[in-house]
Amino acid sequence: MSFDYEPFDFLVEAGNWAIRLGSFLLLVVVLACLLSLQKHKTAGPRLVFSWIQRFLRDLMQVSFRRVGAIAQLTFRESVRRKALWVFGIFALLFMFGSWFLDDPNNRVDLQVKNYISFVLTAITWLILPVVILLSCWGLPEDIRNRSLHTVVTKPARKTEIVIGRVVGFGTLMTILVLIMGVAGFFWIDREVAHSLNTFSETLVEGGVEKSVAMVSGDDGVTVTVTVDEAPTVTTAASRSALRQESPEVYELAERARLKALNRFLVAKRPVYGILSFKGADGRPTEKGVNTGDVWEYRTYIEGGNQWRAIWDFENVGDESGSDSWLLESSFEAFRTHKGNDISKSLLLQYSLTRVRRRVFQDATGRMISAAVVRKAGDEAFEAHVDGQTVSVQPVSVSARAVEVRDNRYVLVSDPLVVVDMTEELRVPLSSFNISEFGENVTALKSEIDFYDQESGESKKLKLEDLINDQGELRIEVACLDSGQYLGMARRDLFIKLPSNRFVVGYSKAIFTVWLMLVLVVTLGVTSSCFLKGPIAMLLTFNFLIVGQGFRQFLEKIVGGEVDGGGPLESIIRIVRQINLTDDLPDTLFYNAVATIDEFLNQGLFIVQNIIPDFRNFRVAPYVANGFDVPWSQALAPSIGVTLAYLIPCLIVGYYSLSLRELEHK
Repeated sequence: MSFDYEPFDFLVEAGNWAIRLGSFLLLVVVLACLLSLQKHKTAGPRLVFSWIQRFLRDLMQVSFRRVGAIAQLTFRESVRRKALWVFGIFALLFMFGSWFLDDPNNRVDLQVKNYISFVLTAITWLILPVVILLSCWGLPEDIRNRSLHTVVTKPARKTEIVIGRVVGFGTLMTILVLIMGVAGFFWIDREVAHSLNTFSETLVEGGVEKSVAMVSGDDGVTVTVTVDEAPTVTTAASRSALRQESPEVYELAERARLKALNRFLVAKRPVYGILSFKGADGRPTEKGVNTGDVWEYRTYIEGGNQWRAIWDFENVGDESGSDSWLLESSFEAFRTHKGNDISKSLLLQYSLTRVRRRVFQDATGRMISAAVVRKAGDEAFEAHVDGQTVSVQPVSVSARAVEVRDNRYVLVSDPLVVVDMTEELRVPLSSFNISEFGENVTALKSEIDFYDQESGESKKLKLEDLINDQGELRIEVACLDSGQYLGMARRDLFIKLPSNRFVVGYSKAIFTVWLMLVLVVTLGVTSSCFLKGPIAMLLTFNFLIVGQGFRQFLEKIVGGEVDGGGPLESIIRIVRQINLTDDLPDTLFYNAVATIDEFLNQGLFIVQNIIPDFRNFRVAPYVANGFDVPWSQALAPSIGVTLAYLIPCLIVGYYSLSLRELEHK
């Protein structure tokens, strides 16, 4: 689950795809011409280009009527092969899944996460074996049984056979995904409603604010309605009895129940910031305190001193006109002592600050470190560089362009350039006790009331005044309890935009699953055009496993980030028992080994660019954690990957089917 904003530009990615595909096809054509020269002399290249013209002609003359007929035939064959039996397994999982997922001691939010993860995982891994088997075995079985001859003897083109097969299997897969997706949605809704036995919500009825709390158990139902701090308690043997005995209270409780249900089944739209820290001396530091936690996902700040965790939120200027923002956090406490009251949570305070980040440039455009710059007037600056004093101009930089090194803010692009960081305005908010096992939501109004400690007066300030010229807002987090520590990661604090309904995020996740299955069907049909069923299935399954589970490891190998070198160097280190971190001797033999490994890595580079990146389809964590599926990080890349493989697979399938001996069994 990525939370960095990485825009996916279809035009840029389409250009990169066209360059890679064109380079690959050009290489194939050159190799084909060289091989044809050896076998057919000068007539060989003409034969190669005639095959290219034949493919383009077949592609331009594709008949959608014939494609539909082949797709219909493929769909019927799939149904006859008992592919729909997967619904039975799916129904069994849903009938008895709650036996293993329900935990009365678990929090509702964790239960919801388990339900959603279970549904999306079940849909994916129940349909995957079906589509792999059908797409990889369908064409080879038709060739073996000679049933494909009834198709190729008719005026059906090879492109139409490939497209028809993909459409036919894809139609069956779409029906499976739709039915399972709809059934899974209602199952999640029912299970969450069943698990929501205890809740407390605030409702407004007739201008009167009412707090409704409900506790449901084996001993009955208790509903507490509080108006103006005056509670009214209603009890009943069950919800049905409550509905008959106190219909007004039941209606109020159901409204509160629906509100609580929508709070757990939601698609939140977060805006994440860039995390940095200030140490106990008030100077910037790269990391927080290490409390000895093996899991280094979170780092900690110490309470009762100048330790601060800082989030810089970008591009928030457009949101400043809204009535209020919501800050949501989920921090973790680390206690060095229990204090007077162990049940009391840690005290936390937010501070909103407006900062100015500047570097300086001389007349040639060279970046000058702020450490050597001094003021020469009201708006004039000069720096002493290379024994000379030159005039420089300030240039604003964004938070993303700055990092912390050696307790100083420096440019990411040039760590030798120190950035001038000036705090222009600070607004401390009211402190509050955090919920250590839940979410903390703080509303930021468009106009903020705060107490100015310097003047000792209460003041008001507009939220938009705290946003700097770069459209950024800085939020500092402090722990006010001495001797205690507060743990946080970058994702633990975000600005919460208006949430979408759960069905929106869930539908996006199902759509992404469908895209992945379309890609698997395409790869399976393509591999079956030149391989027999078992080998085609093995190849498609390897594409899936490497592209999803080992893609990151493959990238590290290609990038030379794996300790121990390439395959030959690794074998030598194992045989000679050389440590992975030790340098090999600078001899002719080891240099030759490194050269061969580098050549082998180039082959892995080609493999890396051929195998699809299935990690783009991994969107279940977004929905399971209550977030909407973002367009740039998930939807757009998954659509792009699926579309990128359609044309290459069509080309490979066409030529493989054209050159394959259909009489071969």
